[in-house]
Amino acid sequence: MIDFGFCLPIFPGGNDRMARTPMVNSLNPNTLDSLVREIDLMDFNSIWVADHLNMSNDTPILEGLTTLSWASNISKRLRLGHIHFNNLLRNPSLTAKMYSTLDIITNGRINFFIDGGHPGTKNEVTSYGYDFLSDSERIEQLEEAIKIIKLMWTQKPISFQGTHYNIHEPLLYPKPLQKPHPQIWIGSLTESNQVREWNKKIFQIIAKYGDWWNVTPVGIQEYKETQKKLKKVFNDHNRDFNTLNKSVELEILIGKDEEDIERIKKEINLNNPKNNYFGDWENWNKSNVSGNPSIIISKLKEYIELGVTNFMFWFLDSPSLDGARIFNQQVIPELRRMYD
Repeated sequence: MIDFGFCLPIFPGGNDRMARTPMVNSLNPNTLDSLVREIDLMDFNSIWVADHLNMSNDTPILEGLTTLSWASNISKRLRLGHIHFNNLLRNPSLTAKMYSTLDIITNGRINFFIDGGHPGTKNEVTSYGYDFLSDSERIEQLEEAIKIIKLMWTQKPISFQGTHYNIHEPLLYPKPLQKPHPQIWIGSLTESNQVREWNKKIFQIIAKYGDWWNVTPVGIQEYKETQKKLKKVFNDHNRDFNTLNKSVELEILIGKDEEDIERIKKEINLNNPKNNYFGDWENWNKSNVSGNPSIIISKLKEYIELGVTNFMFWFLDSPSLDGARIFNQQVIPELRRMYD
């Protein structure tokens, strides 16, 4: 089954270059509450929350884990997860306990998407007083963290002594509801010179431990190339690439027709007068999807044909739900008819 996920806009993005939420101008808990409730009534499968402590400026953002816990009490149906839960911001043994609790209180609806502290998170990590080691060391930390978390989720109290983390028979009860444990989601980044080496290292972790692989917004051609690179790593590890579930995060601009889409673009441009990212729609389209329902269906089919079974969507007209409603009424039923 194709999992259609909705990314909750827990930060305003108007005037913030590439902020995913160009029409969100303020942080309003009542608006977020309404969004979760309405998405819960639609045919989306999951809801996703970013995990950052701050943005690149004084833009407000809610902390991810407490927000997810709050959302889990509003929706009784949707699966819930973080987008790149940053290992550097919590000790892995505490992460194991917190996520076990979330899995219990949500009746097994938690997706565990852990990140090693990718290069773009350095400022928030160090400003909050945490260490930000080299790429190789952060990957080592991530690997040790995954080992510890899985041990604590599945074993009796056990000790672990690593290079970066040590635990001494911590008690973790109750265990997660999902068995043998919540699946491990790990993500790579849209390719660039700044993250190329990071992606190479994270591919190794995905091949060793990943149940799911997610990638940040990426066009279909680049996605094909990234799949080839990751598949080679899987071959090196003697692991069948088909055992890996695949997920893509995308920004989406959907309208009833071309006139509707142009209207939304103009509104976004007016709300972002710096004319940085959202003034360059040609560049934006290289990594994201826009169009009427038929065009969106055609574009998403290309990802699905490559094995993608989860999408995390940032709707650019959010906090309006117009785009999500069109998607729910005309895109989800058609893709379900084709692939479920």
